[in-house]
Amino acid sequence: MPEILPFKGIIYNKDKVGDISKVVAPPYDVISPSQQDFYYKLHPYNIIRIILGKEEPGDNLEKNKYIRAKEFFREWLSQGVLIKEKIPSIYVYYQKYTVEGEVFERKGFISLMRLEDFSSGSVFPHEEVFPEPQMDRLRLLRSCNANFSAIFSLFSDPERKIDSLCKEEETIFEFEDFDGINHRLSAIRDSGLIKEICSLMREKRIFIADGHHRYLTCLRFREEMKKKTGFPAGIDYTMVYFLNMDSGSVTILPVHRLIGGLEQDELEKIARGMEEFFQGKPFGRFEEKEDGTYRSFLSMIKNSNIPGMYTRKGGYFLLLPKRDELFSGKIKSAVLDNILKKIIKRKINIHFTTSSFEAVEKVNKGEFQIAFFLPPTKVEEVKNVALAGKKMPPKSTYFYPKLLSGLLIRDLEDAVKSGI
Repeated sequence: MPEILPFKGIIYNKDKVGDISKVVAPPYDVISPSQQDFYYKLHPYNIIRIILGKEEPGDNLEKNKYIRAKEFFREWLSQGVLIKEKIPSIYVYYQKYTVEGEVFERKGFISLMRLEDFSSGSVFPHEEVFPEPQMDRLRLLRSCNANFSAIFSLFSDPERKIDSLCKEEETIFEFEDFDGINHRLSAIRDSGLIKEICSLMREKRIFIADGHHRYLTCLRFREEMKKKTGFPAGIDYTMVYFLNMDSGSVTILPVHRLIGGLEQDELEKIARGMEEFFQGKPFGRFEEKEDGTYRSFLSMIKNSNIPGMYTRKGGYFLLLPKRDELFSGKIKSAVLDNILKKIIKRKINIHFTTSSFEAVEKVNKGEFQIAFFLPPTKVEEVKNVALAGKKMPPKSTYFYPKLLSGLLIRDLEDAVKSGI
């Protein structure tokens, strides 16, 4: 079962950097090139320079963005821009956010967790991953020997015993980010509370929500380093955020599919293929985000748990399954992705977005030809898929809000002490 431990986190020095909201950033994999530029310009000590550095002319094996990330990290430590806490702690991370006009509050905690293979029965993935990001994160980990973002995980605690122990003893940071989300990081210093949390967590099974690539990278890095001498002292552990899936504060946004680059005959194939599996119920045309019909269309997708489709020529359609068993016990994204693979037997241009309005705009502008809207995946589906040893297609879930990178950092070169 999971072994978790407190640790001495590395945090930004407010006296050196000022506004903390200007030095943190979203996870690397949701940052666009324009956002990368924004965070570079925002503050000279923004974490973007480490987690998603820019490539420069003349880069080679000895000089590249991973080497520069290491230099930034170690220099900022030596200059006091980043400071290491003196007491091993468990960190409480609170977020307050709004979705569709409704305000939510989420509180989990961050600690170290011993790395376990997925075959151990302690840690469960729920989603397939792309191979390219793993190599990118591995090169960063090899260079820096540090975790700059916590892996987002879920556990089940219906009685909320652990939630009741996560007392915010000492506030470290509190601020609002550029999306209007309130973030608060606090520390649990009390050794008795820490011991009790660690003990209760040993009974839990851990489900990875976000961070599959980084978790797999940590496993691979551990195996690489164990074949060498002088490897980092904390190599068996990684930094993890834990959220109780029974707390009522898990928000999963839908991830819609945009399809582009299709020939005319392929468009016709998709139309015929959709007719084989679905009855398309026309929903008209509407352009404005606040249009009542548009909101009704999205509400039908969410509440009826069925997909929808939009084309510039045909407008909006609800995709009603012709056979009850099409979606029975299955993840909607997996069904849709498999249907598209059967129809178009080549790699196609797919863009993912959580914004249905962005999807419509991109089709109207001709950047893509078809938008498929999906209902949000439920947290129970994530749990059931993981426990069954299965995986959803990539980009089946979007846990919101994301955990900020740079809010709390962990140095692998620190020794890890158990026996709590």
